[in-house]
Amino acid sequence: MIPTYGGVLSVIEKTLWELVEEYRGVRKSLWDLVKGQERNMAQLERIEAIMEWRWGSEENGKEENRDDEREFENSSRESQEEGTPLSTSY
Repeated sequence: MIPTYGGVLSVIEKTLWELVEEYRGVRKSLWDLVKGQERNMAQLERIEAIMEWRWGSEENGKEENRDDEREFENSSRESQEEGTPLSTSY
């Protein structure tokens, strides 16, 4: 009867070791996924920063262009009201 229990315990021990190895493999896969997700998030944050910088630069450029256009329109109106030509030729 004791050899039977020894055989059963041996099978249980082998099964447990296989489960532990499978758990370690799953754990490593999950850890790799977490690390990959962290890299992806960091990359998305860099992309977001670049896009905000570019769009901000474009918006600033557009605002400056709009300001320049307004100044030109205002100076044009003032020149026309004063009766001076818009451009002078040399």
